[in-house]
Amino acid sequence: MLKIAVRILVAIYIAYVALVTLIIIPAANFIAPWYVDREYGRELKTDIILFNPFSLSAEVRGAQLREVTGEHFVSFDGAIANLSLSSLWDQGLVMDEISIAGLNAHIRHLHDSVFNFSDLLPADDQNAAEPGGGSPALTIGRLAFGAELITLTDAAREKPFSTYYHGIDIVVTDLSTVLAEGKPYRIRALAEDGGELYLEGNISLPEASSSGKLALSRLSLHTFWRFAEPWLNFELHDGTASLAGNYRLSWADAFSYRLEQGSFQVSKLRINALDPNSLPDTGAGLGSLQISGIEIDGDRQHVEVARVGVEGAGIEGWMEDDRISLPELFVIDLPETGAERPQPPAEQEAGWTARVADIRLDDGNITWRSPFTAPATVVAAPIAARVQALSWPLTGRSPLQLALTLNERTRLVLDGALDLGSGAGDINYQLDKLSVPLFNPNLPSALKATISSGDVDLDGVLTLDEFLPVAVQSNGQVSDFSGTMEGSEQALTRWESVRWENLRVNLQQRAVRLEKLLIHDYEGRVHIAEDGSINASKVWQQEVGQRAEEIAEDMHLNEPWQLDLPEIFISDSAIDFMDESLPIPFRTVIGDVNGEVLNLSTDQDSVAAVEIGGTVDGYAPVQLKGSAAPFRAPPFLDLGLTFTGVDLVLLTPYSGTYAGYNIEQGLLNLDLHYSLEDGYLRGKNDVIVDQLKLGDKVESDKALDLPLELALALLTDLNGIIDLKVPIEGDVNDPEFSLGSVIAGAFINLLTKAVTAPFNLLASLVGSDEDLQRIAFPAGSSDLNATAATKLDQLGQALAQRPNLSLVISGRAHPDLDRERLQRAALEAQLVAEGLAAEEIARRGPDYIAAIEERYRALGASGEDNSFSGQLAAVRDTMPVTDEQLLQLARDRGVAVKDYLVNQAGISADRAVINQQARFNAESHTYSGVELELDI
Repeated sequence: MLKIAVRILVAIYIAYVALVTLIIIPAANFIAPWYVDREYGRELKTDIILFNPFSLSAEVRGAQLREVTGEHFVSFDGAIANLSLSSLWDQGLVMDEISIAGLNAHIRHLHDSVFNFSDLLPADDQNAAEPGGGSPALTIGRLAFGAELITLTDAAREKPFSTYYHGIDIVVTDLSTVLAEGKPYRIRALAEDGGELYLEGNISLPEASSSGKLALSRLSLHTFWRFAEPWLNFELHDGTASLAGNYRLSWADAFSYRLEQGSFQVSKLRINALDPNSLPDTGAGLGSLQISGIEIDGDRQHVEVARVGVEGAGIEGWMEDDRISLPELFVIDLPETGAERPQPPAEQEAGWTARVADIRLDDGNITWRSPFTAPATVVAAPIAARVQALSWPLTGRSPLQLALTLNERTRLVLDGALDLGSGAGDINYQLDKLSVPLFNPNLPSALKATISSGDVDLDGVLTLDEFLPVAVQSNGQVSDFSGTMEGSEQALTRWESVRWENLRVNLQQRAVRLEKLLIHDYEGRVHIAEDGSINASKVWQQEVGQRAEEIAEDMHLNEPWQLDLPEIFISDSAIDFMDESLPIPFRTVIGDVNGEVLNLSTDQDSVAAVEIGGTVDGYAPVQLKGSAAPFRAPPFLDLGLTFTGVDLVLLTPYSGTYAGYNIEQGLLNLDLHYSLEDGYLRGKNDVIVDQLKLGDKVESDKALDLPLELALALLTDLNGIIDLKVPIEGDVNDPEFSLGSVIAGAFINLLTKAVTAPFNLLASLVGSDEDLQRIAFPAGSSDLNATAATKLDQLGQALAQRPNLSLVISGRAHPDLDRERLQRAALEAQLVAEGLAAEEIARRGPDYIAAIEERYRALGASGEDNSFSGQLAAVRDTMPVTDEQLLQLARDRGVAVKDYLVNQAGISADRAVINQQARFNAESHTYSGVELELDI
């Protein structure tokens, strides 16, 4: 029986080996390609398909599967599936090995949701039975997956995208759905630009858990940009990202995860506009971003970060009209998918929390161009910043620091702590050498003034609540300041330093206290212009007067503020007074000004003490001394002002104008004392004139019609002294206040205004408020316009009422404006002569612009660094216009005025004389038109 049994087993074994060798293996090599071709229309090639009957392993070598079109789809060098005999006694199916080696696959997205493998997937079967609840019992001794190359292509896009991964190596040992103990695994893959993905750890399928290490190294961000390029407005030139850490995963009941000792790094990032022509000078860069000590707990929904370090971050951009370049750079235009955006649930779960221990920025930079600074481009570099103990939700005080340098000169340093939840905190600040001219473009254009120099230095503490300032403490100064008016080289005002100590502003209590204000080497100019205006007072009124009430309302300035200024010190200062409203300009300087104002306050019980002294033109002492309470209701003052030994010769411009005589000699002592209390004004004016001697009589239309010599003889004593005491008093709130000296002064002032401006008087005769002394002409023209003709008609009517008056007509031509207009006319004449249409010039058409640019390039300039207006000015300046041409223009204007006065306004020719000018004097020609003078 034993022999029979052995023979049967041997026969079965031989039959088994023969079946495998002669039938199964040949059938597998034949049936597999035939089946794939029949079912999918694809070509499958293999070197050989083997089955080892002894080890129970199947092996496929050299397999290639093509797409329906014949293109390469997938291939591999070898695949092994080895069934273990332990499956007979162990739980479930046991495989000694399942592996694929040398995989090469090309996965393509063709269109919509169709891929190049979609035909290989089973059709959806709605009647299919639901899958069972448990996992099959399976153990794999060695699971290995090796891929030489996996290429991913999205051909459904307008611009196809492709990338690849290679060197993929996945190995898992003893993977089991039965054994609870975790088993080791390893995954490694390389991206096309050298990036590497590496995971290593343990995995347990029964316990639905895994733990280990992950590392993503040097992954090129340019690949991601290539994928998103159709939807972006910027180009990413370079940049790599790395990620590493230890992880733990569990998907048994609910998905749970944790990352420990994590780190993330981005390096060498540079972003520019895709179209530099439409978005120039705009970009962003990053040297490195390093995040370390990352802890992510999915169960607790909490993120912990030890440090965030940013180095070499920079942005470049600009603001122009209503455009801001940086938002345009980062516009994302995602394709329309037709799907509705998911709506958030009605009740939100508890959100995530986070804490970052330290955030640092080093060597940052910002380059920004805007119309609000001069120069227009401002560079902040280097920038260093730090924030610590940052939490989300925002809560708790976070220390912060900021340090930056502006335009390689200005230094700003901030240091403090801020509760980012409540917006409360204290910030220490220090600002060094901030250039005041940087803000020139923000000055009102009508002011026609420029800040030529000045530096601001300050430090202090800013207290915030709800991110708004509630208190400010400051020490600082504005030094080396000067500002000039347009067309003047002299400073409108200047000082060496204005310094303040311990300024405290409490916005909640509406209180300001400045312990000490020191003004050193201040020089201010009080300039009365020809029209009687003082400096730019009219301009300021026009620019800010209309907004003053709105600003006051916005800032609640109508509510009372408490102001305390214990000490104001003035040293080595001066006031330069100039009056050009007189026929003979008057100028004097009150210099050597030193003094103090103490205890200035809005407190109703406080009285400020004033004591300021100086000299007139360096020799005549002047002093202001007394007390005042300007903020009291009603105001209070008790002030005395004295001038001692003022040389009256200096006042000749006034005496000649208003009295009709020059002053040959004399000294003036003036002692004024005024007190104001409860709205009642009392004052005394003591005037002592010593050894006054009149000089030559001055013919002046503005002289008072007074017997001046007789008056002086009556007032002068035996010692040659005139002593006048003029007391005044009255209720300043009484509209009928009519103190004799005030009334007389107002009457004389009225007469003075009339005689100092005879043409205003002539205008009043015909009910006009026009300036009839000056007839304006359009730049470059000698043709009268309607406005000028109306003024000449009015002047003719006035002169008809004053038959003893004659006119002297002086034509004027502005050396800049008229020359520029004549040059422009000559240029346009040349362009017309060259065939350019006048209409093209008038509307600045493209041919006109091209002609100007061509002439500009002929000057040897490229044009890239100059605007069209600048190019036009350069070309226009090449047109020669001589002083003789300007003089002839002035003469023609004079002739035009006389011609109109004689032939249209009815003035006899002998009453209008043209002032013939032999040569053009730029100093006297500062007006585009005609200036008139009266004669008898």
